[in-house]
Amino acid sequence: MNIATPCKLIHPDNQLASYQVAVNENPHNERPPLQGARSKRAIGNWQKFWGHGRVLTISFMENLPVNLKQRIERLIRQWEPATNLTFKFVDGVAGEIRISTTGDVSNSYLGTDALLVPSDLPTLRLGIAPDHAEFDPTVLHEFGHALGMQHEHQHPAANIPWDVPKVYEYFNLHHQWTKEDVDNNLFNTFDANTSLNGPYDKTSIMHYVIPNELTVGDWQAGLNTKISKLDRRNMRKAYPKP
Repeated sequence: MNIATPCKLIHPDNQLASYQVAVNENPHNERPPLQGARSKRAIGNWQKFWGHGRVLTISFMENLPVNLKQRIERLIRQWEPATNLTFKFVDGVAGEIRISTTGDVSNSYLGTDALLVPSDLPTLRLGIAPDHAEFDPTVLHEFGHALGMQHEHQHPAANIPWDVPKVYEYFNLHHQWTKEDVDNNLFNTFDANTSLNGPYDKTSIMHYVIPNELTVGDWQAGLNTKISKLDRRNMRKAYPKP
């Protein structure tokens, strides 16, 4: 079994600031907790989508080869038609989404949480070589987070039959993840009130690869390489066009 280093979503330290910036950016992000919902286990009780119709600026932290920048831009723009946003790639200034290709970790802040990050720091990291087979899916996945999409395997209706002890052991041994890291990125489900009321989508670009060895019985999820139909439907719900 060999899983590429998975994305570990970045959560801000100040949850109140996260809530305030999300609601200031887009009042529709505010969501009252569901009656009887176990919000204690939820990732969040508000959404983090960008304001409707706005221009979202995107920049690179490093001076990349032109062909690599163009490749990343083409991938990111695959999300654009399903939104009411305009993506604007800017040079020489810090965009609201700032991409770094250094290091060996790929991750992103969730949607409007990027507005809490100092302008000299990245909000999205692509710690994967351009010639890696998973480079393109990684770009699509991380920019999904940048638009406010959460991990699909944490959908409240996923019901994945995890082999919990094996999962803790594997991620600690191979990725040095703590029990809290595993809980936050695999086991904890996100609040059903922030799931856009869509069904669970095993083919989502936002889904982890899950091998049989980490589940009980015969259950696995392979590498998704494209934005799924349900991904696009969720984007259209989050960013409805007039």
